[in-house]
Amino acid sequence: MLVVRPTRTVLAATAVLTLVSLWLELPVTGNHWLVVGFIAVATLLSMTRDDPWAWLSVTGRWILLGFYSFAAFAKLNTGFLDPQVSCGVFYANQSLASFGLPTFDGNSVLGTVAIAGPVLIELSVPILLAFTRTRLAGVLLALVFHTVISLDFSQHFYDFTAALVVLLCLFLPQSTLERLDVGIHDSPRLKVALVTVASIVVTASLLPPVPTAFATVKLIGFGAWVLVAAWIIWQVARDGLGPAPLPMRIPGSVASALVALVVANGMAPYLELKTAVGFNMYANLTTVAGETNHLLVPGTLHLRDVQDDLLTVVRSDAEELDIYAREGYLVPEPNLQDYLARHPGVSVVVAEGSGERTLDEDEAVELPLLVRKFLTFRAVDSQDPPRCQSAWLPAY
Repeated sequence: MLVVRPTRTVLAATAVLTLVSLWLELPVTGNHWLVVGFIAVATLLSMTRDDPWAWLSVTGRWILLGFYSFAAFAKLNTGFLDPQVSCGVFYANQSLASFGLPTFDGNSVLGTVAIAGPVLIELSVPILLAFTRTRLAGVLLALVFHTVISLDFSQHFYDFTAALVVLLCLFLPQSTLERLDVGIHDSPRLKVALVTVASIVVTASLLPPVPTAFATVKLIGFGAWVLVAAWIIWQVARDGLGPAPLPMRIPGSVASALVALVVANGMAPYLELKTAVGFNMYANLTTVAGETNHLLVPGTLHLRDVQDDLLTVVRSDAEELDIYAREGYLVPEPNLQDYLARHPGVSVVVAEGSGERTLDEDEAVELPLLVRKFLTFRAVDSQDPPRCQSAWLPAY
């Protein structure tokens, strides 16, 4: 509907539904979806302004800059730079394997590229976007880089990249945006194709998770994304890399407060307010009990003591908890207590000193709703340097 009939009502409804979706997914959601949530709030707030687009476009630029800067900064740690455990190597190999291509060793030249490439590019993009003369170069670099890393057939990284693409377009000149808009709205066939693809993917995603529905979402969604991304990159590249003057002054106190929330979320892991969805994804970053493996942060502020008691799971009658013992991940005690509260009848044995201790429903303590939604801590790797934690573990 946003493509076919981008009315004010449709835009507002989409923003509200986005926030509902985000609330239902939290805390197990992607960092990009939290950013989209911030944009949804900004969209609704912009509708109270005399010039909604002027307010929203500038605020959106700063939201992206805040998010992207923290995502890049998080990778400056001993784990990400270690070729044996780096998320850069892990996901590059995952992408290659998803297409049946040979993988590589972290100590190889390709391993060095998989580590140094993301670090250098992601640190460069916010700087390039901030200045008029380099802005288009930053947009193009980010578009190409994130399109390449979204080519992972085993994991839906393209949804992450699609969210970034929309925000990166805020840094394009008005002439380029108008050409993109005309390219879509002046083509009835393209509109039909977009609506058809969207309808098929949404319908398939709502069906039971049978192989046919899964393959439909995966193949059609992925294929459509590759074509759209290639078209946008081509349209942006046509304008060259000349200056792109845009207003960057934050429009007032409300916009400043919203951007400040984005910055606070990025700082949360270093304050130990939370470690989940803190713009620290795919980064091997650890911030535990006042200590961190970050190269530029000497220690965390340690505002919460949630991670002071990290438990080693020995065994459990809940099979999904065995992953902690099997993979060597530690779990904060409040996380495990909350899990027991949400799973009555489950017990778990944890190591304690030279012995063991059993936790059951008597030790169950459910976390407050807002704490569980917004101030969540993920599992902590017992290995040093920490491995790339590619999935959510059950006690979150």
